[in-house]
Amino acid sequence: MRELETQRSLLGGALATLQRSYGALSIKGRLLLLAGILFLPCVGLIAYVIASMAQSADASIRRGLVYAAQTISGAVDAELRRHVALAEVLAKSPDLSADDLTAFEAEARRVGLVSGDAWIIVADANGRLLLNTLAVPGTPLGTRTAEGQRSQDRAFQSGRPSVSDVFTGPNSGEWVATVDVPVFKDGQPFRCLSISMPASNYTRLLAQQELPADWLVGIIDGSGRYVSRIPKNATTTGQPASAGWRANAKAAGITEFPSIEGDRVINANAHPQLSDWTVGVGIKQGVFAQAISSTVKTATIAAITICALALLLAAGIGRSIARPLGSIAVGSSTPGEAAPSDPPEVRALNARLAAAETAQAESARIIQDNFQLLAKARDESSRAAEQLKLAAKYGRLGTFIWHGKSGTSQWSDEIEELYGLPPGTFPGTYEDWLALVHPEDRADADHANKQALITGELNSEWRIALPDGAIRWIEARARILRGEGGDDLTMIGVNIDVTAAKEADRKRELLVHELAHRVKNSLAVVQSLAHQLLPRHDAKVRDFTSRLHALATVHTSLAETDWQGADLAALITSQVAPFASAPGQLTASGPSILVPVELTTQLALVIHEMACNASKYGALTTPNGRIDVTWSLGPDALHVRWQESGGPPTTEPPVVGFGSRLLTRTVRHLQRTFAETGLTCQFELPWLDTRSDGSVGAISEAK
Repeated sequence: MRELETQRSLLGGALATLQRSYGALSIKGRLLLLAGILFLPCVGLIAYVIASMAQSADASIRRGLVYAAQTISGAVDAELRRHVALAEVLAKSPDLSADDLTAFEAEARRVGLVSGDAWIIVADANGRLLLNTLAVPGTPLGTRTAEGQRSQDRAFQSGRPSVSDVFTGPNSGEWVATVDVPVFKDGQPFRCLSISMPASNYTRLLAQQELPADWLVGIIDGSGRYVSRIPKNATTTGQPASAGWRANAKAAGITEFPSIEGDRVINANAHPQLSDWTVGVGIKQGVFAQAISSTVKTATIAAITICALALLLAAGIGRSIARPLGSIAVGSSTPGEAAPSDPPEVRALNARLAAAETAQAESARIIQDNFQLLAKARDESSRAAEQLKLAAKYGRLGTFIWHGKSGTSQWSDEIEELYGLPPGTFPGTYEDWLALVHPEDRADADHANKQALITGELNSEWRIALPDGAIRWIEARARILRGEGGDDLTMIGVNIDVTAAKEADRKRELLVHELAHRVKNSLAVVQSLAHQLLPRHDAKVRDFTSRLHALATVHTSLAETDWQGADLAALITSQVAPFASAPGQLTASGPSILVPVELTTQLALVIHEMACNASKYGALTTPNGRIDVTWSLGPDALHVRWQESGGPPTTEPPVVGFGSRLLTRTVRHLQRTFAETGLTCQFELPWLDTRSDGSVGAISEAK
């Protein structure tokens, strides 16, 4: 008990000493103490934020390395896939199967013109070279190199294309890799068709990636030798990579090891799907650390600057509060009652005001209440004004007021900044504003503003040319206010910078058109290959090219609507028209429907197959034949009815062809009636439960 009482006595004494010390502090001292107490948690928070920024920068760079490696790996796969597709097409040549190498060589050299720098090789199952489009005709060809033979053996063993490691080509004298496709005859290895690719192709591929200058990027083959590397420094194609990379080549993601130059690097690996190669993107550890330290340094300088400014501001406010109280304390002569913890200045002030406290209590209360209300209203108004100012600044908008009587406008600082003018320099007249509008938009902008005087609303946009020559898009929203007589007009509104949105729309539209162009080119290449490599008078070839044309037509329709869908009536007409022998043979009726992108290809292929069959066996075989297509849209399905008339009698086909399989796999509730008067077909397509891969799945199953 005595020990407990002793502890309480010591604690009470310490609190009393602390209270006396605190009571001796002036207003300035107490403000500085308060600033210090508030400043310490801020320092800790800033330190935490800086550490978080360093971690975020580290993670961001590592994610960038992984993403770059995966992107380059995809580009390598695309390059390999292009050569694999070409080799597989040539491997199916009837001339090669018939061992007619003379005819096949002519075809191979013709295709070699399409493949660019690559050339074509044919070897027998034992590796003896039979054809090399790079070699001079009549030159002995010999046998395949060890690397090429290993790749050929893998291809025969797996039955799939194989990609070799790099090696020096005996004819070209340069480093190459081959894509080897096995050719079997009667179930036994017969020939191996190879496409040789110069390793320099992949150096150009790496150079096109536009990576940061201090990043290292390379490709190594399955044996750990360089296919290509940027920057080259002391490396060459075929040279073994660093021991660290070769040891970690099969690891996915981030690894660290010494580079071939001896620098410690942070590396991200990615593995192309079609080969045993490895793509690596790395950065020297010193450069990596420098990037993170730069971020931390910038954040630290900013934090120190903010803290210093905050302390200076706190000191200034403390002095402004303490100075007048100090002058009152100096002038006081009669001390009054005050709490021991009050500052000396406050105790002196209480002494001077003690005599007048009773008489002025009521007045002071009323004045205090009024001041509180006024301060609250002022604070609310100040906050609202500051919020509006911040919204205008960071929302890239400015406000204006146009006075009808004087014909002048008042612009905010933000709107002058949008037009590239220094604050307070806009003259204010309508003509001065109109002169700032782009000449091509000036007439429309003038008309929109004058029309707003009639409608009471302004909703328009125009371009302006900034002093540096840049173009900025402005969107204007305003309302007309009328005075009591109706003649005093005032327009209040905002101008918004929508340049970023316009640029985004332009890029998106450019990307869509570029994609449409490339898809059409791809379809054209496939159609061209079909014409060149397949028998031209074969009915199946004509059907194949006809279906390619149907896909191209659908793609064109979607591109014209910016990939928002296709008009159902136009879609049906575009697929039936190529098969009609006389005008007016098709009647399409139903509500106006925009078919979703997910269903467009499915429906187009179904209509195309039905029209193709009608041109062979149904109503479109005669000029008097007709096809009536009607449709309606239910709660969850599109109902379509196909009615043929005026053609020959129809019977159910004895063999299920591609069109029938496509119908049964694609639509639901299929009903077909084969009658003397013609075919009647009814089916449904799900409308709400659409699948993006539906058309691909239906075609695959039908195939």
